[in-house]
Amino acid sequence: MSMKKFDIEKMIAKKVTGQMKAGGASSRFGQGAGEVLDKRERRARDSAAGLVSFACKLPGELIKQLHERAATHEGGINALAAELLTQALAQDATPVEPAAANTAAKPAAKKKAPAAKKAATE
Repeated sequence: MSMKKFDIEKMIAKKVTGQMKAGGASSRFGQGAGEVLDKRERRARDSAAGLVSFACKLPGELIKQLHERAATHEGGINALAAELLTQALAQDATPVEPAAANTAAKPAAKKKAPAAKKAATE
C-alpha cells in the first residue's frame, strides 16, 4: 500500500524532531558534549577502558548521599563509587596468615578421626 504525501511528510517531521531531541549540546559547552554515542559504541569504549557494569540495590538514603557527593566530585558518581569502594576494601583487607593456619589445622584433625573411629569400634 502506498503512502499519501501527507503521511510521508508526517514521518519526515517525526524523524527531524527525534534528531533534534537527540542532538545534545553543541561542542562549545564542553569538549565532547556534542558527541552522541549509541549503546554499542558506548559499550565498546567502556570495555576498552576496562570498565564493567555493576548493578546493585542500595537504600535510598545512601543513594542521596552518593548523589550529593558526586555533584562536587570531579569524576562523577562512577569515579566516586570506585574511589569509595577501593578505600573500603583496602581497610577491610584481612591478613592471609590466619587463613593459612586454619587450613593447616584441618588435615591434622582429619588424620585423628580414623584412629578415633577404630578405638570406638573396639
